[in-house]
Amino acid sequence: MAAKKKDKGGAVKSAARVKAKKVAAPDKERNLEEVETTLEEIREEERQKSKSRSGVRRFFAALAFPFVALFRKIRRGIGKLRMPITVKTTVIYTLLFTLALTLIVVFVIKSVSGHLAGTAAADDGYITRLIVTSVALVVISVVVVAALGSLASRSMLSPIRRMVKRIDSISGDDLTTRLDDVDSQDELKELTERINEMLDKLETSFDRQKRFVSDASHELKTPIAVIRGYAELLRRWGKNDEAVLTESLESISREADNMKRIVEQLLLLARVGQYMVTKEEVALREELNSVVDAYRLVHKTRPFVLNADKEVVAYTDRSLITECVRALVDNAVKYSAEDSPVEVELTAEEGTARIAVRDHGEGISEDDLPRVFDRFYRCDRARNRDANSIGLGLTIVKSLMELLGGTVDAESEKGKGSVFRLSFPLKEGKGNE
Repeated sequence: MAAKKKDKGGAVKSAARVKAKKVAAPDKERNLEEVETTLEEIREEERQKSKSRSGVRRFFAALAFPFVALFRKIRRGIGKLRMPITVKTTVIYTLLFTLALTLIVVFVIKSVSGHLAGTAAADDGYITRLIVTSVALVVISVVVVAALGSLASRSMLSPIRRMVKRIDSISGDDLTTRLDDVDSQDELKELTERINEMLDKLETSFDRQKRFVSDASHELKTPIAVIRGYAELLRRWGKNDEAVLTESLESISREADNMKRIVEQLLLLARVGQYMVTKEEVALREELNSVVDAYRLVHKTRPFVLNADKEVVAYTDRSLITECVRALVDNAVKYSAEDSPVEVELTAEEGTARIAVRDHGEGISEDDLPRVFDRFYRCDRARNRDANSIGLGLTIVKSLMELLGGTVDAESEKGKGSVFRLSFPLKEGKGNE
């Protein structure tokens, strides 16, 4: 009986809770609807305010549009004028000052004229008002001129701020960044062009330095490895083996000489940029004849031919020209047969002297020819270590000729030999004699 009452009581309570939930649900829905309505009203007010503000902004934008357009046209016009920044700044400030002064004078004249037309009697109050108003106009004019002048100066000098930001982004690891072109015909445009040219030269120099260090280290690794290998061979077996001892010592000596040549030519290349050119009148045929005679004494079985019908006098550095000719003759001797002739030819035309060195050796392939002046470049089996070539001779010749304001070029055909030509300016007024 008690259990039934308990069940009946629980059922009554459950029914009451369900009824309470049903009653609370509509209240909750009404509250949500009210909140949503309130939020929508707030959104609508914000939209109205935004429309009102945008309307005000459009009004002021429309009011200022003619002045902004005029300022932009003036700015573009001034930017296209080829004149210094100081002149542009002076012109702008003079125009602004003239405009402000003109407005003040017009106001004073109009005011005085109107007052005199209305009354002929003196009016101390009017004079006071005129003075106060004039001072106020002067102050306003100064503020306006200063503001417009500052705006104009900031506009003209804005490229400098962009240049500073771009320069800050340039580092030694990446020199490919360049400054943007400046849309003006003044010192800023010229400065931008000069900085970009400087960056081009720096990038080229850094790339050349990286290649040089890489090539030099690679070139020096070989003789060092050979010397170390033979030293290890001597340490293990060379003490008791006469043949191994002789071979090791000869190889070490040969590689040491090779390293010496590399270091000497590297030092010569490093000194090229610091070399002081000493120009003088040089009788080229006489100088070439001395060089050829020296080679004839050393290489008695090889014919050396000098083709120079007339004497050519050039105003140049004697030692540098001689060094270039010797380097080309050395190349011709290295890469041609023992009995093959080496021809040296001298000509002059149109104010330019030309010295050609021709050999009849194996020649250079078309693929290798454009690279023969690169550092440490040896193009084929003929240009190897056994020929005592380290690939710097022609590079030195090219650097020396650039120092003299001349050029060097090469022509070659595989199997028929090569010809290298030096070209450099003669002294003005001198030529064939």
